[in-house]
Amino acid sequence: MTETFGGMAAILVLAALGGVAAKLLKQPVMLGYLVVGLGISVVWSGITGHPQSIKAMVDLMGQVGVTLLLFLVGLELPIAELKKIGRAALVTGVGQIVITMGLGFGLAYALGFSVLASVFLGIGLTFGSTIVVVKLLSEKGDLKSLHGKITIGYLLVQDFVAIGLLVVLSVVGETGVDWGRMAAMLVKAVVMIGLAVWLSENVVHKAVDFLAGSTELLFIGSISWCLGVAAIVASSAVGFSVEIGGFLAGLTLASAMEQAQIISRVRPLRDFFLTWFFVALGANIDIGRLTGLGLSTILFSGYVLIVGPLILMAILGWLGYRKRTVFFASLAVAQVSEFSLILLSRAVRTGLVGAEVLSTLTLVAVITMTVSSYFIMHANKIYKKFGFIAGWFERKQKLPEEREDKLTGHVVMFGHNRVGGLIRPVLEKSGQTVLVVDFNPAVVEKLEEEGIRVVYGDMTDHELYDILNLSQASAVVSTVPDVRDEMQMLAELRRMHNRRKQLVILTAGEAGEARKLYKAGANYVLVPHAIGGEFLAQMLEQQIHDPGYIDRYGARQRQKLGVA
Repeated sequence: MTETFGGMAAILVLAALGGVAAKLLKQPVMLGYLVVGLGISVVWSGITGHPQSIKAMVDLMGQVGVTLLLFLVGLELPIAELKKIGRAALVTGVGQIVITMGLGFGLAYALGFSVLASVFLGIGLTFGSTIVVVKLLSEKGDLKSLHGKITIGYLLVQDFVAIGLLVVLSVVGETGVDWGRMAAMLVKAVVMIGLAVWLSENVVHKAVDFLAGSTELLFIGSISWCLGVAAIVASSAVGFSVEIGGFLAGLTLASAMEQAQIISRVRPLRDFFLTWFFVALGANIDIGRLTGLGLSTILFSGYVLIVGPLILMAILGWLGYRKRTVFFASLAVAQVSEFSLILLSRAVRTGLVGAEVLSTLTLVAVITMTVSSYFIMHANKIYKKFGFIAGWFERKQKLPEEREDKLTGHVVMFGHNRVGGLIRPVLEKSGQTVLVVDFNPAVVEKLEEEGIRVVYGDMTDHELYDILNLSQASAVVSTVPDVRDEMQMLAELRRMHNRRKQLVILTAGEAGEARKLYKAGANYVLVPHAIGGEFLAQMLEQQIHDPGYIDRYGARQRQKLGVA
């Protein structure tokens, strides 16, 4: 027992050091864990005894990490995010999966892999890493940009497809697909999802409300629910994997009021156990089996880093996006996903493919995660040199707004949210010509139906400024509280020759951001919370002795909001 404890402690210390090294090199920390695992695989090679028991323990903890990962995916089931991108997410996600998987299969088969191994390699080379991409885009502040929304949209589609493939793997063995069992599994899947929805609405949320009285009980109860459901789903009576069980457990809690609290408390535990998963992946690489696979690893890495983004550029270009959006959104797919490694791990456990296939894909993951992190963090510099490639995939015909005569003396308004929806009609009544810019396809479609001038895009796309004829606009209004993007737009406006003639009205989330925008040249900065506070203070000062006035004003607001 002492040797086992010491071995586990040593591995965790090494993993922490590997994560620190990766962070210092500005790489995803999971790369550090993989490299540590790779080093351990060399040490473990040929050793028997306690190291093997430690290895089994690491594998088990890694499986718990994957289960918790799927638990959080179910908890955060982001249907609303998919709806925001809609057609773009679905077409891009599905199209990229089909094309990339097909070409990946062809490459693997041409390199001498068996048909089944080629199928799994094609699948493994398809998915991008949601964890890595979201983290990097968040650090850059690009999650709310148009290309950020598109990226998250197609990555979520990929995640759902990966979960479906995990279900399929539950009924596939070395002898092939048992179609009778497949049909039974589909029935069980429908029943379990229905049961999960029923439990979520009628039972679980009441239990969670009770547990929420204690943060400790809420945390323990959530974890026990996750692992308990996973164990039942993976039992011989049901026959699915523990990962699918974790996903279903999360799905039952997705509508709970305490969802955000559960996520915030479970995420650190998930990260802890996922550390063991990535260490185990590296440790399971048999260096001896990789002899002669160096060329395959290089070609697969090149395929993910170059061909994958080109496929996505073609799809996004066909959908009508401009080259800057196409280029930035495509860079995010240039790495192997943690889901790919989970799927291949499952395939190895069921005996469908050999361990060398997983080892090869793991090395490809190390290479592509490293390079793609550089791609995402330095996308602006790369775009300046290679952005013309995305231009190859742009639709050559002009977009509707480009065929119109360019406006002059107009108002360009970025964002048609609640604030924009109030401002636009006032500007139009005053005789101003308003050109709206929004990155939500549903908003653009609705405005077009109403006959309102609108352009699909966002303020980060500086190439769009020429189409908007921004230099000749009398005023520029932004209702999007993104200080980083607004600062970049102000810098671009300063470079335009008639900047002094323009009125620039922007929106900030808080006072500190407003000060930055004022210093950068904004004429007025709307801070919604401050404005709301000032209005309420003024109303109370003038009408505090007239409760009837406040009640009547509240009634008018309720009517506008549609409250009975």
